[in-house]
Amino acid sequence: MNRLGSNRFPRPLAAFRGFTLQEMLVSLCISGTLVGGGAGMWNVFQQDAVTASANDLAAHLALARSESITTNEHLTLCPTDDQQSCLRPGDGFTDWHKGWLVYADKNHNGKPDGGEIVRVQGGVTRGIRIRSSRARSRVTYQPMGTAGGSTITFAVCGERDPSLARYVIVSNSGRARVAQTTTSNIKCA
Repeated sequence: MNRLGSNRFPRPLAAFRGFTLQEMLVSLCISGTLVGGGAGMWNVFQQDAVTASANDLAAHLALARSESITTNEHLTLCPTDDQQSCLRPGDGFTDWHKGWLVYADKNHNGKPDGGEIVRVQGGVTRGIRIRSSRARSRVTYQPMGTAGGSTITFAVCGERDPSLARYVIVSNSGRARVAQTTTSNIKCA
């Protein structure tokens, strides 16, 4: 027993020690770096998702063109939300981010029927929007590989940062390419 009559021993002062100024500054620097890096990483992920969606659309356009040449048929790529029929254009533009389908219009009725659908693509990554002008709500390839009509531009946009946009441009010759800028009136909002 100590002089106060209890069995407790006084604790040394080192047991009650807190952070030193240097330890606190190092902790703040590390946490600030992690928070700042996390925000930067979000832009990297968003840019990757936009680029992947644009490349996926361009690949499906190239597939439709190639299949049209190979089979000597007209093939059409159009937006869809039910994976069976084409969407109608919206106000001012046509939405493609819910998915699209490629079909061979063998009976020339302007819509996909049973047995005509060649390929279906489901919706793109959440937070990505794809749209084209209302005037070009579909792309039809002729057996020579051309995409008749005017040039069509698809805007592939991230919902959070329009500056990360990519544009898929299909020329009259049928070639699809991905670009960072466009002269088209279809842009990300």
